[in-house]
Amino acid sequence: MSRPSFRAFVLCGVLGLGVAGSLTASASDLQAEQPQQGLRVTYLLYSGRPNPSVLVTDPAQVRAIEEQLARSLADGQRTTVAESPAVLGYTGIQIERLGDAGRGSAPMVLRGAVLREKANPEQAALAPAQATVSRDAEALEDLLLGLGRDQQVIGDIELSVIRATK
Repeated sequence: MSRPSFRAFVLCGVLGLGVAGSLTASASDLQAEQPQQGLRVTYLLYSGRPNPSVLVTDPAQVRAIEEQLARSLADGQRTTVAESPAVLGYTGIQIERLGDAGRGSAPMVLRGAVLREKANPEQAALAPAQATVSRDAEALEDLLLGLGRDQQVIGDIELSVIRATK
């Protein structure tokens, strides 16, 4: 290979790698920009350290949880509840919709038969929150506790403490 054709070969290779690298970066950037679809389920157990959570992305599981949420809200009794005082230990399960479904919807907090929207700190001070009391909510809590155990984010000890404080 002559000197000029070797330079042309190297230059084409470098340019080709640069273009391929920028295409790869663009594709991964685009994927990172797309919001994750599904639900984030957070077990509100601790004060001062991160609470365990599970990301639910399986469409069948998301659908089952969403249907149970809808049943709880539709069949339950609406009531006014004061925001819970700060306590140590289990205070419920927070359910957040992710991606497009989460836009404009507040996280839901579930504990026992009570299902309520998580109050914005400014709003919590102004007025009591609305909640729904429903047996379907209790069934949903059991389902989500089982999911946390299956995903190994809560263990048998935490589960027994949760069940004792319900």
